[in-house]
Amino acid sequence: MHVGNNWQLLDGNDSGETFYDSSAHLQDLSVFEHPINVHYSCKSVTGWPRIYVEVWGVDEYGRHSIYGYGVVSVPCSPGNYNLEIPMWRPEGTTFQKFASFFLGANPELSYTNVVLSANDRFGMQCVSTGSVQVRLGVVTKDFNLHGVCIN
Repeated sequence: MHVGNNWQLLDGNDSGETFYDSSAHLQDLSVFEHPINVHYSCKSVTGWPRIYVEVWGVDEYGRHSIYGYGVVSVPCSPGNYNLEIPMWRPEGTTFQKFASFFLGANPELSYTNVVLSANDRFGMQCVSTGSVQVRLGVVTKDFNLHGVCIN
């Protein structure tokens, strides 16, 4: 999870890792069941929470490599949602593509905060690497008492 400076974590873990999935029978689909249960308080709605995702893979030689980065904003209205997070990774230089093919290491970002800011990604050559589906329930409390109307 990524939130602005006006948000304070009250309960839960705002980061973590999922389990490794090796379900070869599902071909292009991997299933992860990692709960997200966080409680925040805020002074302002500026910096609304976003879910930041990195997908890593392990090849047959045990080498770890990034498969994709993605981010999606948490919906601001209460309810249950099925969100799709588009995933991407840097395309890399010709040398990095060559190394990736022979060594199995995809190009990585030096600074992952680039994922959170579309302005920093402007002009970056990227490769689409699929998507991550997230089922999410959102509960808001007492926004109306403080003059915040969320529809």
